[in-house]
Amino acid sequence: MMPCVRLLTCLSIFLSIATILPARVDLSLKQNNQSPNGELKIPAGNLNNLTKELNLSREQIQKLQQLRKNAQGKTKERRQILQIAKQELNQLIQGNASANQIRQKRQQVQSLQREIADTNFEKTLAIREILTPEQRVKLQQISEQRRQNRQKLK
Repeated sequence: MMPCVRLLTCLSIFLSIATILPARVDLSLKQNNQSPNGELKIPAGNLNNLTKELNLSREQIQKLQQLRKNAQGKTKERRQILQIAKQELNQLIQGNASANQIRQKRQQVQSLQREIADTNFEKTLAIREILTPEQRVKLQQISEQRRQNRQKLK
């Protein structure tokens, strides 16, 4: 695999973990009755305990929770706006809109997608700063193994 493609693949995996890891941290604390934060609605039996696998400290867990809390509302709002913009684009394409109107709406959709991707990337960098180098390697290994397991199920 070319180095650039490998880097993009690793970055993609890391970005997906950046979104998942803080939620799993919340779940782990909820299971251990360490935090009353009940935002996550995923049954505990469906998730592995990344906090134990990565041996996260209390300080790391708290930082990850804060990171998730700060990013959650912003990302949710942007995704809702993006969904509406995509629907509007589809309506324009199916309707009698001019090519310029369709192009403008497409640019808006792309801009929103870029904003979401940038936010996820920044969250990934923040998570990277919280984790130790050893935890980053372990997280990469866990991500790769889970990706392979998902592909086997297909």
